[in-house]
Amino acid sequence: MAFLGVKIVPEVARMFRNIDVPGKKEPENEYHITVLCFDSEWPLKNVAKAMQATYEVVQNIAPFHVKSKKVTCFPKREDNPVPIIAAIESDELHDLNKKLKKAFDKEKIDYMKTFKDFKPHMTLAFAQDEIKDIKIDPVEFYVHELVLWCGDDGDDRFFITFPLQPSKQKKQAYVVQFADIFYKLAQKDPNTILRTTSGAKL
Repeated sequence: MAFLGVKIVPEVARMFRNIDVPGKKEPENEYHITVLCFDSEWPLKNVAKAMQATYEVVQNIAPFHVKSKKVTCFPKREDNPVPIIAAIESDELHDLNKKLKKAFDKEKIDYMKTFKDFKPHMTLAFAQDEIKDIKIDPVEFYVHELVLWCGDDGDDRFFITFPLQPSKQKKQAYVVQFADIFYKLAQKDPNTILRTTSGAKL
């Protein structure tokens, strides 16, 4: 799959893991908050453009606070499992989503627009039936970086981290990482399709 989002650090993931929810639980090392999601087949040239657009947005954004105090679900869709989610509250996260969409639209970088409204969440499990809202003790944490996940396996699998207001050292590390990814992309046809699973979990 390919998406731009927030990776949940282990100490925070453990707090969510202890919440009793129905269904098949997601592995805690896969917990994340999706900010933008991309098609299951994504040209590598779009990855390069997305890296630059994302970097230009996040370099002007400070780390911010997010909170969850409710477990809920999305509506059941046909015969698909029901996503059981932790709803995420953060004005800054909504603002980041808007800025990224504006930047991607300006650069004509395609992203999924299946759902009109941005509803930040973290998927905890997949169940057969919808559930009633569950109030939980607030879980609060800071977001310090954004991550672009690309590909599913083999040579097509990689990810890029974007620190929020990075220090000089982190900026230098990012430039090295940025150059390395571009070098790898240069070895491929820029029109090559990055194949990802059609059933990406949001």
